[in-house]
Amino acid sequence: MNNLIEVSPDEVSNNLGFLLTLLERGHTIKILQEGKPSIIMAEVPEFTNKYEQEVTPDIPMPSDWKADPVGVKQFVEESLSEMQQELKE
Repeated sequence: MNNLIEVSPDEVSNNLGFLLTLLERGHTIKILQEGKPSIIMAEVPEFTNKYEQEVTPDIPMPSDWKADPVGVKQFVEESLSEMQQELKE
């Protein structure tokens, strides 16, 4: 957080463009509401651009392939059991 700026809901509606500029510059906005919880506005990093550039390989899959429900259930139960055991240790 570069800087926390506290504003009222009225200030947000009257100065939204300016507040968005402050957010783009790394500031965090805290909206104070009387008798209600506060709200935080902060910039969120964009992750989609990174994933759009990555090339995922095609996984060969037969056209008539279907998941085996019994096998999937067994795999999930075994994996969950292993994870629970690790948490107990």
